[in-house]
Amino acid sequence: MSERPEGTFETASGKLGQMVYENPAAGTGPELRFFVEIDFRPFEWDGEEHAPKLRIDNISVPVKSWKELAGREFEFPYAPKPGSVEAAVLMFQEHNPADVTRIVFGELKEARLHCQFETEVDFEIEADRDDLEQIEMGFNLMLEIEDLRVSTGLEKRCQGDPDILTELVGDVVDLSNYGNLEKVPGGYAFSKSFIEN
Repeated sequence: MSERPEGTFETASGKLGQMVYENPAAGTGPELRFFVEIDFRPFEWDGEEHAPKLRIDNISVPVKSWKELAGREFEFPYAPKPGSVEAAVLMFQEHNPADVTRIVFGELKEARLHCQFETEVDFEIEADRDDLEQIEMGFNLMLEIEDLRVSTGLEKRCQGDPDILTELVGDVVDLSNYGNLEKVPGGYAFSKSFIEN
């Protein structure tokens, strides 16, 4: 395990995505899931410029809105055990696996949520890069909150009917923390709401 090389993997921005997800074939959902996406500042490595991205998917925790994440800490097993998250750094045109077993969400401030976690990224498995090998990284940043998306599968099952979608989503999400359902490019979304309850 090595430390992050100087001048590499410096955080440019981060966001918290959210989706009402279902997979009937796997007996999953509908349920509220989150993802964290971090963009890194471009840097040069081995004569090429890279702008990597880290993404943590499949964050399934017992909350009913993004506001309930504030001030909470969650632990996850190592992938691919049930309940684990899927994390990777996109670089060298590969998804390089990353282990994330704990995420701490802090305060909400100016429509952003504080997030802190550590990870180990393996560049040897997929990218076959022994010049980077395995790198430890730590993150402490504010995440921009994105609107609540509705999965394509759920939208199709409801035949795009806004009333049925709202009813089904309302069973798993506290919609008082969101705005109205709107048609957006690629499907439907509930706008996030920053009104204090």
